[in-house]
Amino acid sequence: MKKKPTHTPYKDGKGGIKIGLETIASSKWLEIDSFFAKEINNKKSLFIDNHTQVYQDTPESIDSQKEVLKLISQNLSTYHPDHYQKAKKNIFFQENLTPLESAALLVQEDLLIMSRQDKEYFLSAASLCSPSNWSLTEKFNKSLMDVHDDVPTYSNLIGGKVNHIFINLPNQKIFQRFNWSIYESPDLYQPAINKRSIKRAKDINNYNAGEKLFIRVERQTIRRLAITKSILFTVRVHITPLEDIKNDINLLKDLNKAINNLGQSLKKYKSIDQIEEPLTGWLKKAIRHLS
Repeated sequence: MKKKPTHTPYKDGKGGIKIGLETIASSKWLEIDSFFAKEINNKKSLFIDNHTQVYQDTPESIDSQKEVLKLISQNLSTYHPDHYQKAKKNIFFQENLTPLESAALLVQEDLLIMSRQDKEYFLSAASLCSPSNWSLTEKFNKSLMDVHDDVPTYSNLIGGKVNHIFINLPNQKIFQRFNWSIYESPDLYQPAINKRSIKRAKDINNYNAGEKLFIRVERQTIRRLAITKSILFTVRVHITPLEDIKNDINLLKDLNKAINNLGQSLKKYKSIDQIEEPLTGWLKKAIRHLS
């Protein structure tokens, strides 16, 4: 029995990049599942072997880091007390951890702090162990607009709205949104200098796409830190083998429609343009099999 995807932001054929914020309760803020131990061990290894690629901070961010650690600890002790007692063991025997590194070892999410300078927000600290084809060292300490400079339509259509939302974000609310794409690997750690550098394999076809491709979904949350007024991004990545939805005709149709609904610039941005023919060919074949 295949595991049903946790989140399906491509449902109903939704494909493009949208702000799409929805309010969530504090109890729904952090996601904990059976992959916790594996993903935390992966973080520990990356902290040791690829530290500058997965962790960056500024001296000015230390108060925000402390606030993040306290906020996450309080949330876990309130809504996931058993997990919290076990998760704390991940940081007890680690030396010289920053507050943000400690917080990152309590949860599966990546943690990114955006701090305000004048009328813009800058990436001032981040633990990023599940990058979706981007580089923390390239984006660190850049403005929100510059972090998204390669996203189609961001600068001329979305960027101003997002910055306005950040400036006016209330203290007490938590928001979530989703991104999705199709990848060739189930690995969480997939850095890249930029998405334009991604080259897809040439051996993917209508028959093996289900085995070779994976649906990668990002669940992002944002909230303002009440004391320092910085904004905390959390990003949790969920990986589903394409093969896992082959018996769900609704998800097959939704994903196929979502791919068709992507504009060409977004298909190129997501590198889907390089695999679109075998990907949609496999989806249509699976749909016909169930029809």
